[in-house]
Amino acid sequence: MFLIFFSWLFLLAAAISPDQYTDAFARHKMWPMCGQAGTNHTTCLEACFNNWEFGGETLVGCDLEPDGPDTCAGSVSVSHDDQAIIISFRGSVGDHQVTEENGSLGDKIPFPGGGMVSHYFYNAFLQVWNGGMKNAYNTFKNKYPDYEVWITGHSLGGVMASLGASHISQTGYAKPSQIRLMNFAGPHGGDPDWAQRMPDLVPWAYRVVHHWDYVPHIPTNPNWTYTHHKIEIWYNNSMANGDPYITCVELESKNCSDSVNPSDYTWGDHGNYFEGKGCTQLCQKAPLPSGSS
Repeated sequence: MFLIFFSWLFLLAAAISPDQYTDAFARHKMWPMCGQAGTNHTTCLEACFNNWEFGGETLVGCDLEPDGPDTCAGSVSVSHDDQAIIISFRGSVGDHQVTEENGSLGDKIPFPGGGMVSHYFYNAFLQVWNGGMKNAYNTFKNKYPDYEVWITGHSLGGVMASLGASHISQTGYAKPSQIRLMNFAGPHGGDPDWAQRMPDLVPWAYRVVHHWDYVPHIPTNPNWTYTHHKIEIWYNNSMANGDPYITCVELESKNCSDSVNPSDYTWGDHGNYFEGKGCTQLCQKAPLPSGSS
């Protein structure tokens, strides 16, 4: 009986997320959940976890123009393997949405915790959150109040994850110490005042940037006073298993992706994070040891 109890405690400890960024946690846990926000709900959950629950997808209109065609989406699930409620956001769909995003970047609105954030991106989060995601999240949060809250997404989904994590913390839906945010390839979300609030709202927060990906530098107009929250993780390579990365704590550090000449920015690096592999190729069902790299 003692051995069984000890083994259960060991698995419990192993299920907790790492104290800081690790490639293993990003590659085998958080990145696969970006795909789970699209069309591979049960496929990714079955590939990634032994014991899971799916709270459903929220798909809503998010165009700032009346009757516009843009939609945004996100989903909520639970990994009992990892003792985590997982919120994931879908990226942009179609040229029209990308055009609308780019055309609205000069338009910012107040964030409840202070600072100004992108109207389009924050509205995208709020429409999904208030359109059904909040109810699904609250159901799981009431059932599993001690679980961590993992929030992730790629591209548009990445910036929705950052704005969403700060909103969820600011409005008290999760304690800052419970939130684990990983933003893959998200564009700028807000101004320096918002970015400076992030370490208090979401202490465990990382932005992952691949090589010369153009999107994390949008918008490039300095007059719009956008910046990123920290911390940046930059892979100046193909992101193959074992490839090194650079960690930059400073906002917009010249030691990470801001060191790239803007003329070298490319869309090609945007769609092949972790070599373009998805959940069925990358998932590891067993909980990762907390010190894995």
